[in-house]
Amino acid sequence: MKDLQNSKNPFVFTIALRLFYIAPITAFAASDSPLVDNYINPTVIYAFTTAISFILLLGYLAMIKMKEITFILLYSSVFLVNAGYLMSSMSTTVSEALMANRISYLGAVFLPLLMLLIIMDVCRIKQNRFIITMLIAISIIIFLIAASPGYSTVYYKEVYLVFVNGAAKLKKVYGPLHKLYYIYLFGYFALMIGVIIHAWIKKKLESMKLAGFILTVTLLNIGVWFLEQQFRFNFEFLSVSYIATELFLLFIYIIIDEYRANALPQPAIVYTMVPPQPRVTELPLLSDVDDEDESPVVEKPHITAQDIISVWPRVESLTAREMEVFMYMVENKRRKDIADEMCVTENTIKKHTSHIFEKLNITSRTEIQDRLRYLNIK
Repeated sequence: MKDLQNSKNPFVFTIALRLFYIAPITAFAASDSPLVDNYINPTVIYAFTTAISFILLLGYLAMIKMKEITFILLYSSVFLVNAGYLMSSMSTTVSEALMANRISYLGAVFLPLLMLLIIMDVCRIKQNRFIITMLIAISIIIFLIAASPGYSTVYYKEVYLVFVNGAAKLKKVYGPLHKLYYIYLFGYFALMIGVIIHAWIKKKLESMKLAGFILTVTLLNIGVWFLEQQFRFNFEFLSVSYIATELFLLFIYIIIDEYRANALPQPAIVYTMVPPQPRVTELPLLSDVDDEDESPVVEKPHITAQDIISVWPRVESLTAREMEVFMYMVENKRRKDIADEMCVTENTIKKHTSHIFEKLNITSRTEIQDRLRYLNIK
């Protein structure tokens, strides 16, 4: 094994050797890892999970039309975690393994925060900017502590490299601040559960089944993490768990978004608006104006959806929900105000807006106002 570490083989040959070389398990690894598969090379598993997480990231960017920054960051974080595991398993020195470990933590530390933000969005909980900023700051501090091995002993007292089935594995002796990471994780898990329960109590979720499904996904992550702490494997099982989590969260998000966009009861409303520049009727002669009546009579005509359709037929292709959003846009209401009026998230309004622009062959709200003025509606 020492000869292998000191070999001057080309990089490509070294990777191939790590992928397919099956070596006996060291006595230390065998005694420290009760659940060991003598025939599985961890590097092969990490190569697979890294490829899958990268494909999922590219797939989300290419196939999901209405992209959310939280999901892009979530998928990127999962890819970083798996890429770090893969690099660590192919390390030949402790310094290489520590650098790979930092890459893994860069993804892993921010995963709970991203999961919390997605759950808050699904549960229609408004995000306080100050609190989110504080959470980001805490995540950065935890990452800096977790990335300190090699420079400090506060997180790992000692680290050394062992090889299991031909793959490198970083063995650690935990330092005094390592428990902070456990507290950090449990804190986020508690916040997620609290958000779900709060959303259910406040009736922000449509059904108990929905609340239960989201809660189950969260508890599964806690369970997988707990099991990995109790039973040692040759590979980090969280690399597989994270991929399943991002798929579950995307599934929940899409299903709920579609449900709220199309399945909610459609209110029987009349789409009206008051134009910003009302027309003024013909003023009466001064001799006919009473002393008590000092202001002209102002007519405030209402513009309905039917009025717009009569001069802009393409508008008729909008669904009932899209028409409701469209009429709010005609009134120049902000996305946040529209979301509050319709009791949905801003992301749902963003999705409707995209569909409206596509169906009406326009690219911005300004074009709606310009088109209506051009058609003498406003």
